[in-house]
Amino acid sequence: MNSSFGSSALPQHPGEISPVFAHAVEGATSTPDPALSEAALSARRLRHLSQIGLALSAERDIRRLLAMILTASRELTGADGGTLYIVERDAQGDKKLFFRAAQNDSIIVDQSMTFAVGASSLAGYAALAGEVLRFDDVYHLPEDAPFQFNQRFDQEHGYRTKSVLVVPLRDHNGDTIGVLQLINRKRHKETILRDAATVEREVVGFDSEGAELAMTLASQAAVALNNNLLLREIEELFESFVVASSSAIEDRDPTTSGHSKRVTQLTLGLARAVNDTPEGTYGRVHFSPAQLRELRYAALLHDFGKIGVREAILTKDLKIELGRFEGIMSRVAVLKAQREARVAQEKASLFLDQRLSQTDRNIRLETIESVAQEERSQLERDGNWLEILNVPPATPLSNEEWDEALAAMERLQKLEYYDGECQSHFLLTELEAAALSVRRGTLTPSEFAQIQDHAQMSWEFLSQIPWTRGLENVPSIAQAHHERLDGSGYPLGLNQDTIPLGSKMMAIADVFDALTANDRPYRRSLSTEGALKILRMEACEGKLDTDLLDIFVAHRVWEETQ
Repeated sequence: MNSSFGSSALPQHPGEISPVFAHAVEGATSTPDPALSEAALSARRLRHLSQIGLALSAERDIRRLLAMILTASRELTGADGGTLYIVERDAQGDKKLFFRAAQNDSIIVDQSMTFAVGASSLAGYAALAGEVLRFDDVYHLPEDAPFQFNQRFDQEHGYRTKSVLVVPLRDHNGDTIGVLQLINRKRHKETILRDAATVEREVVGFDSEGAELAMTLASQAAVALNNNLLLREIEELFESFVVASSSAIEDRDPTTSGHSKRVTQLTLGLARAVNDTPEGTYGRVHFSPAQLRELRYAALLHDFGKIGVREAILTKDLKIELGRFEGIMSRVAVLKAQREARVAQEKASLFLDQRLSQTDRNIRLETIESVAQEERSQLERDGNWLEILNVPPATPLSNEEWDEALAAMERLQKLEYYDGECQSHFLLTELEAAALSVRRGTLTPSEFAQIQDHAQMSWEFLSQIPWTRGLENVPSIAQAHHERLDGSGYPLGLNQDTIPLGSKMMAIADVFDALTANDRPYRRSLSTEGALKILRMEACEGKLDTDLLDIFVAHRVWEETQ
């Protein structure tokens, strides 16, 4: 089973453990009452072992779980130290024993080690063969033993390992998922093994009863550990799915690549800032690690509904796509040629008219040419305005320029050209004029409505996923990131009292990133100050949460993405 715990072993002391677990361990290791029968003693020991097993099964933190397993094992057997190895695969896919937790009363163990699953070490052999190993002195192993004792630990720590008990942890399939190694069972629990002489005097071999207890505990621990590892695998599966889904959306729309990641960083940064703000409206709000994880997933997937938006709309960087726009400009060229042909025909008719004097003919030719030149210039200027309108400029057009552009379109809408069958058509259709009349961005109102549908589609998709406990609010948080406090948002028109807190924070992050992103083709990015000014305006209009925005500014949350 492959999982990641980090490269360092646990600290020397396991930290806080549950009172139930501590009581169970104490009960299992306390001095027996002489008045109790052997059967009563066994029953009490089994009861406490059962309590230990329940406590292990209830623990969800993998590091605390490993520490609890070691603590109980050492207490039950009187071991000076213990080590837990987990079977994982390395970068090459080979099974290895990774040193994941250690405790020792006599020395500080802070080094990570890795062993091959094989005969090069006692733990490696136990993992390979699935056998329990017990030795009174590992420096005197039988010559024909199919394994060897690796003395590296002793050499590096100035320690003397003597008695050893090695127990494999096996899952329900019989596969070894870990190895518990206990060292130096002591006559007196409080003894510190400072030198070899003390080891010789105080260390004894693990007896059959201790080995049986360790094996029983190892069986319970294997179940708890396997459940924990399976849970971790599920969490890693969810993590991979969420990240891959977020990447899939951004791959569809390269112009907004990185948006979901930045929104996630900003949203989580704001949530942590809320945690660090003990006063005000949100002074009593605190996001737990599980809630932060839920918020992270919702932020990464907030735009997932865009997968249902047509790519032509999602990636639209021109008001009219290039092929159609070239068709419009071809009509302009056809009209220009037809006008030139008409002018040439008018001029030719003048030369054929014998009634005209040369003076009158010249005057009329000048008039025709003057009108034609004016028409050429006007058509050229109006065509240039079409090209300007179709590509959203980095700097928005001034009101005067915008009015002039609209006037150009109105003139072009009134002009007609003739096709190859001598049928007349307007140079610019109403739909084309409507598309070019969009002042901000590239989308027509109907296309923008389709983009808006992505919030609802996000919910429809995410709500079908069987989210585990603690993640059940991901769909609703993602769905509401475009809702506004005054009810003017979409898709549900929620208000201040019904919008999830996570969505309120994501709304600020989403707007801030949209304003400051330098990858939008339809407008230039704003500075941080400019974006904050617009956010303030939105908050003053009752659309964004003022208190959250104050925290966003006070903690300079935008620096999360810089």
